Amino acid sequence: MGRSSMSEGEQELTCDDLFDGALRIWQRRKGYRFGLDSLLLATGLDEVDEESTVVELGAGQGAVSLAIAHLYGPARVVAVERQSGLSALLKRNAAENEASSVTVVEGDLREHREILEPHSADLVVANPPFFRAGDRRPPEDSERAAARHELFGTVADFVVAAAYVLKQRGRLEMILPPLRLFDAVKAAEGTGDLVPESLRFVHSRKGEDAYLVVCRFRRGGAPDLRIRPPLYVYEGATTDYTEEVARRLLRRGR
Repeated sequence: MGRSSMSEGEQELTCDDLFDGALRIWQRRKGYRFGLDSLLLATGLDEVDEESTVVELGAGQGAVSLAIAHLYGPARVVAVERQSGLSALLKRNAAENEASSVTVVEGDLREHREILEPHSADLVVANPPFFRAGDRRPPEDSERAAARHELFGTVADFVVAAAYVLKQRGRLEMILPPLRLFDAVKAAEGTGDLVPESLRFVHSRKGEDAYLVVCRFRRGGAPDLRIRPPLYVYEGATTDYTEEVARRLLRRGR
């Protein structure tokens, strides 16, 4: 259920419930808004527990970071966001959801050496911009444009920042359009540290091409790659979620 208010510089906000109301996320009605891709990233993790440190690069208004804090209860979640308007919303959402384990870092991930601790994270998550600069015309809204187009950081920049902050054997999980998969793999190879570990392709329905891929890289991992079973979002020709997606969107925390 969504609610509306006027604030944040007199821009209309909506409040959206996640996990059957367990989380409430404020976001701009006409700015960047998180989507199902963010929730698929946040709800498909493993190897996260109360001793883990998680870093999200490009955290937006905080849907992924707050979902991770709620679902897995890691000791610390560091949410990095460059845009000041989104960072303000992220701080509000963390406070209203009483997410004391979430720390907001307002800064540019390309300056990771100045804003992040090296080799401090067990897991890095990222939902980087889908489109290369110049591939298509960005939206007029600057917030949405920067979140979806590589105006202030490429897929490679996300991967390099992740390699810097990850511990040995730590993991990077990214969700991308298949078109950007080779960019991510090439960037990981360039770090000399990150090895592709698994891929899972996401399809709207059976019989349709994949439109997203969830990539896992491991720092210091073995040179082996697992192709996981596909994830289907909708059941047949309907708009009903498949059992897995519905279950993940209704999950409760630990």
